Amino acid sequence: MIQLRAWKIALVVLATVLGILFSLPNLVPTGTLPGFVPQGRVNLGLDLQGGSYLLYEVDLDALRAEQVTNLVEDARRTLQTGQFLFTGLGQSGGKVVVRISDPAKLDAAYQALVRLSQPIPGTASRDIVVQRGADQTITLAPAPEGANVTASRAVDQSIEIIRKRIDQLGTKEPTILKQGLNRIVVEVPGESDPERLKSVIGKTAKLTFQMVDDSVTPADLASGHVPPGSAVFASDDNYSKSYVLKKRAVVSGEDLIDAQGSFEPQTGAPVISFRFNGKGARNFGEATSQNIQKRFAIVLDNRVISAPVINSAITTGSGIISGNFTTESANDLSGLLRSGALPAPLRVQEQRQVGAELGADAVRSGAIALALGAIAIFVFIILAYGLFGVFAALALLLNMVLLLAFMSLTGSTLTLPGIAGVILTLAVAVDANVLIYERMRDEARHGRSLIASLDSGYRLALPSILDANFTTLISAFIMGSVGSGPVKGFALTLGVGVIVSVFTAIFVTQILIGVWLRVMKPKVLPIGAERGWWPLTRLLPHDTKFRFTRLAPFAAILSAVLVVGSVISFSTLKLNLGIDFRGGTLIEAVTPGPAPLAAIRANLTRQGLHDAQVQSFGSPRDVVLKFDPLGKNADAAAAGTAVTRIKAGLVTEFPGIQFKATEVVGPKVSGELFIKGFEALGGAIALMLLYLWFRFGLQQGLGAVLAVFHDIVLTLGLLSLLQIEFSMTSIAALLTVIGYSMTEKVITFDRLKENLKKFRRTPLADVINLSENERWSRTLITGTTAFLALGGMLFLSGPSLFPLAFTMVFGIVIGTYSSIYVALPVLLLWGVKRGEEDAVPLKPQRT
Repeated sequence: MIQLRAWKIALVVLATVLGILFSLPNLVPTGTLPGFVPQGRVNLGLDLQGGSYLLYEVDLDALRAEQVTNLVEDARRTLQTGQFLFTGLGQSGGKVVVRISDPAKLDAAYQALVRLSQPIPGTASRDIVVQRGADQTITLAPAPEGANVTASRAVDQSIEIIRKRIDQLGTKEPTILKQGLNRIVVEVPGESDPERLKSVIGKTAKLTFQMVDDSVTPADLASGHVPPGSAVFASDDNYSKSYVLKKRAVVSGEDLIDAQGSFEPQTGAPVISFRFNGKGARNFGEATSQNIQKRFAIVLDNRVISAPVINSAITTGSGIISGNFTTESANDLSGLLRSGALPAPLRVQEQRQVGAELGADAVRSGAIALALGAIAIFVFIILAYGLFGVFAALALLLNMVLLLAFMSLTGSTLTLPGIAGVILTLAVAVDANVLIYERMRDEARHGRSLIASLDSGYRLALPSILDANFTTLISAFIMGSVGSGPVKGFALTLGVGVIVSVFTAIFVTQILIGVWLRVMKPKVLPIGAERGWWPLTRLLPHDTKFRFTRLAPFAAILSAVLVVGSVISFSTLKLNLGIDFRGGTLIEAVTPGPAPLAAIRANLTRQGLHDAQVQSFGSPRDVVLKFDPLGKNADAAAAGTAVTRIKAGLVTEFPGIQFKATEVVGPKVSGELFIKGFEALGGAIALMLLYLWFRFGLQQGLGAVLAVFHDIVLTLGLLSLLQIEFSMTSIAALLTVIGYSMTEKVITFDRLKENLKKFRRTPLADVINLSENERWSRTLITGTTAFLALGGMLFLSGPSLFPLAFTMVFGIVIGTYSSIYVALPVLLLWGVKRGEEDAVPLKPQRT
């Protein structure tokens, strides 16, 4: 494999040049590069630059209810136009029910109502199901097949309206994405006030012009006698508390083409001037000409803002809306009307606010952690492998360049957990080189020539590299599928980094070694077993004969005790669930001096928050507040409003306190995240089991899964024992632990599978001992590089990433242990199939 083929060189050179070009804009000031250089940059997540995050849910129940209400009025108009006599028109169980009085006209009425339905795009169904019932009744209902289409259309329309509304605020580069069937994620960098965003985004702004039903007297209204086709609407016009209006709108805000804040010429009061399109002007002109001296109401979000008398026909298609407006409210409302009405109400399920100061701190700490991890790995790998370590370091450097280039090209968002993913990627990339180099050393120790050792090193290590990285990709895929924003960032960098690391390990170091061979013409492998202290791998003993299986019974007892202890800890102490999973509010604040924790706790108690948690972190001035302001069933929107009041109370007593980040999660989202998180764990294990079953056999697959369950139980037990916060990033950490643990199992099984084919008649325990002795140096070096990569993040990441870093560090230890003393003993108990090749005798070892 060590051949300088032209296509390999061309591929690496092309990847290097493109990587530098696409990553360069991130390293120089904006506008300094020539025009032919790509200008795309990596977008920084809200946790790295500050801003607001809102998760909305489109109220599909309200949308369906409005559909049925409109269907009632459509049916009424259709039957009245066709002069059909009917009774009992109304709603029942989400359906419209009407009884046709004349049996002779039942068929005609049915056909007339059928014409209300329209084809559903992409299906053979229609949007309204019309059916005949007993006693001359006809039912109409929205078709189930159209529910998803209607929901998708409503969400898409809401996204466009939200985008228009945010653009009117002058905010740059908002991220507005659809999530699932009926949720919308809104991320607005630089906007540190989510309450202002909510006031602009969440207002439905549904404008209608409806006729006032003057036939209803005050006595009728007091007794609740409202005629069919009319309804009572609350009023904000200071003349009447409510009006009875015709349900069917004369014209709606959909026909508006412009709305502007202006002033009434006579009084100078703020008003809103509007202008209809041709259809709206025609309908409005007809309605006003037919109802002179009658009143019509201007209704906004089901509340009357004005109910003037029609003095003359309005045929110009324009007019003004007067009400209790200020100049600012008139301008805000006109902006909402221009952007259009939301098709259904939006409910806030989660909101976060990150201050620019915290974002800058996160960038600084993340950059330091990344730099320290990279430097530590570079130094260690060079010390360990000498010149070949330099080759590996150059491949790692290109790995980082290509990852940065990919994120710039795709406009990906880098989050703080994403930086953790980059750090972990470095460890994964090193492991590929370590596998190759250790294989080379094995071949050299067995007396192979230099060229044969180099070639066999790549050829024999390739299956292990592909298998190990595939299991990591499974974890990244699961995280990207079910995780929230920060977890998706971690999954993206980890997944792309794995793919790039395979490329650089297989091609880049191979070309560098090939050039070294051609230029230097060496005779021996520089990382072989010759004497000397450098590279450090020369100091590692080889041909060890440690009897790993001898300790298996003791390890089984130890594992059983740890598993039982973990289960007890998990079931009694419980996990310390973070805001992601239990709902509530988290505020990160900084005080002018050392944080007075007791006084802050007392302040929150006086504000009615008796169960609030007040904790310090980082510097003495930093403090974290956790509470549930309105109880477990409160939605995030109401909680967000309460948080504003609570902050004001803190500022009054503690002048100078600054709120760096705020996160509000509703109970619905937190419950779903918790379920999805553990579904992700189960899905990852199931997919890996299937892969290992296919790749190695059922015995190895079950051994690996039992070992992974062992790792998860011990990890959860430790987290519950230490009461380390368990959040969505902890799920990402557990998935990473699964990936690392599976990687260890894959490397173990690959070497075992190879030796089982060689030594078919040798006792299984002896083959296991041989395989583990052959790969122990790889385990030591890979574990060390992983610790070096994560060490900086563990101590510099702060409270948001500490659980992630701590869990991954523990996962390295427990994953390595379980590969030897959980997965392999399962094979000893069960046995494995041997290969069909000729057996090579191996002298048995005592166990």
